Amino acid sequence: MKKSIILAIVASVFAIGASAQNYAVVNTQKVYQSIKAYGEAVAEIDALATSYQENIDEAYKKVEEMYQNYMIAKSALSFEEQQAEEQNIISNEQKITTYQQNVFGAEGVITKKQEEMLRPFHEKVAKSISDYATQMGYDMVIDIATTALPYYSTKIDITEQIIKIVNQ
Repeated sequence: MKKSIILAIVASVFAIGASAQNYAVVNTQKVYQSIKAYGEAVAEIDALATSYQENIDEAYKKVEEMYQNYMIAKSALSFEEQQAEEQNIISNEQKITTYQQNVFGAEGVITKKQEEMLRPFHEKVAKSISDYATQMGYDMVIDIATTALPYYSTKIDITEQIIKIVNQ
């Protein structure tokens, strides 16, 4: 009996402590969209990626043309010539794949450009959120742009306040 009463008291204390925590939500996607320079940086990165992709697409078209020409001429070629043409086609395709990986891969040109151009914005937004949360006494801020929340009260949404801070 005493154990039950003690457990009930301990559970009540934890419940009171948990309800005393302050939470807030922020939509970082909306914050980033409010920063004009961020949008310009994203547009620049997208244009660069499109340019690289057009080059890659053109290179693949050339390889496809090589393959089509090879298929047309294949019957007139010796076995050695067929082997050489096939190897040439495969080699060109591998070069394009390597180039594509060097541009769009995890360590590629586009990834590095994104990191270089967008990091200052990410750091500014993160610091603004952290400073605001500390100032307002929030224990936790949840990013609703990256976390699915089935429900939250708009009373705890601090997105507009963060937008004002980062755009000062």
